[in-house]
Amino acid sequence: MSGVPMPSGLSGWGQFPAGSNWTRVNQRWKAIVGVGTAAATVAGLTLCTPHLAAQRAALEQTISQTVMGGRELAFSWLKNSSSSSFAALSLNAGLGQVEEEVVEPKTGMTFPGVLNKCQLLTGTGLRTKSILGLKKITVYTFGVYADPESLRGKLSAQYGSMTSDELKKNPGFYKDVIEKDVGLTVRLVIVYGNLKIGSMRSAFEESVGGRIKKFSNGEDGDLLSRFTSAFKDDIKLPRGTSIDLTRLPGYVLQTKIDGKEVGNLQSALLCRSLFDLYIGDDPFDKHGKESIGLGLASLLGSN
Repeated sequence: MSGVPMPSGLSGWGQFPAGSNWTRVNQRWKAIVGVGTAAATVAGLTLCTPHLAAQRAALEQTISQTVMGGRELAFSWLKNSSSSSFAALSLNAGLGQVEEEVVEPKTGMTFPGVLNKCQLLTGTGLRTKSILGLKKITVYTFGVYADPESLRGKLSAQYGSMTSDELKKNPGFYKDVIEKDVGLTVRLVIVYGNLKIGSMRSAFEESVGGRIKKFSNGEDGDLLSRFTSAFKDDIKLPRGTSIDLTRLPGYVLQTKIDGKEVGNLQSALLCRSLFDLYIGDDPFDKHGKESIGLGLASLLGSN
């Protein structure tokens, strides 16, 4: 195994900036070859260009060719040192397939490591609510995804030289991630089994509506109702249902429930109001925000 060559076209990885996805994957490749384990972290190569996609495929092919007997092996590591989220990656040698998922430890709910082909999971958190001021329940767990290329394109000039510790304490960094047209998704995974769509709609009216009023000085028109109208009465939300809220280019907020698009609305104000709930000054989960902040800093290429 130690003699396995790097895939053609990938020998120049060392030229990439320290802390980048390329460097981390290169380091893991060397470590894996050194210990004779046929598994690797290739999620960082799942980026939105044909050139990078081809290089990712080359790495997968090389790894699959090093496994004898078509065995399925697993390589696991801590996703983020600031949280208990654990990523498990498995490689099926016979098919050359790589799958990665992250488990939110308090709920057991899983998140894919990569979403929308090029957005990487940065961290997870919990949305909890108190019932009658006595009992606290977890309504859903959430994960925030970011497109590394979009993030770097919008923010590297201003923040690229800062360390992760500096960034996670910098309010301006979070503000710019929220306000600029960075490719982001927040995935909600329903935990509370008795949640009704009407309750979810009311929760958005309260939380997103409050942010819209705050950022627009109350001049929001029918923006909130156009957003919440996507959550129609016939939609069911059993435990494990996923709701994806994605900012597409041009400040378009796309809403999907279990992979089916139910809404699409262009509004920078709406995008800002939504993402502020998770990584803004007063987030739903402060520890979750810290985890997500470190993940964003890592994607930005900080050390």
